[in-house]
Amino acid sequence: MLKTIDLIERTDRDVIALESVYPNGHIVPPHSHRRVQLLYAATGIIQLEAKFNTWIVPPGFAVWIPAKVVHQLRTINVKTRSLYFHGSAFLQPPSDCQVIGVPPLLRELIHAAVKVPLFYEENSRDDLLMKMVLQEASAQPAVPLQLPMPQDTQLAALCHAFFTSPSQSSTPGDWARQLNVSERTFYRRFLANTGVTFIAWRQQACVFVALSRLSLGQSITSIALDMGYESPSSFSTMFKKSMGVSPSVYMRKDT
Repeated sequence: MLKTIDLIERTDRDVIALESVYPNGHIVPPHSHRRVQLLYAATGIIQLEAKFNTWIVPPGFAVWIPAKVVHQLRTINVKTRSLYFHGSAFLQPPSDCQVIGVPPLLRELIHAAVKVPLFYEENSRDDLLMKMVLQEASAQPAVPLQLPMPQDTQLAALCHAFFTSPSQSSTPGDWARQLNVSERTFYRRFLANTGVTFIAWRQQACVFVALSRLSLGQSITSIALDMGYESPSSFSTMFKKSMGVSPSVYMRKDT
């Protein structure tokens, strides 16, 4: 697939669009693109890793990926629609990865764009459609779905392991013992590597994994109990504080 995209990116059109379907748990290995990519999660959830950061892209959201930025994708039952833009199409192309919301108009434009022929005529309806996608996407504000990952290899391994079975009951003391360091040393080491406290990172990681599970239709109750919360309501309170909306909203995001 990457070879196909590589060939397509060489075309002379400013914008190209592709649709892809990935099985549950599929990993797209590290790669980069010549063009700026807008990666939209039509269904399922995407975990994007680049520059020692992780971005979560739930259904109904998209992520900008600048040209030449090496990134890896982890997917959960994902259907993506990707648009690839020449840098010259922007007044100022994105300089870093960032997640944006996809409102109904942009969603329909993206849906229409993947049906446009690769070699569409310039100044045609298809050409105008592609320009509208760029205009609408560029107007969307970034949303905070980014989580810093440590460069320290031992800490990074623990962070990746945490994603497989996250729990708010996981303590700094637990992690410190695995690293054979004092709790105070662990606190300093984690903060120096990520720029955030362990407690803040743990909570956001739990939210991100919850987004993945909600997109699969799992119940709020089962997610809350698996993550060590006393009740679904306490989990929902934490989730809303982090995301600004209740978890039930994300159970209706697939489109």
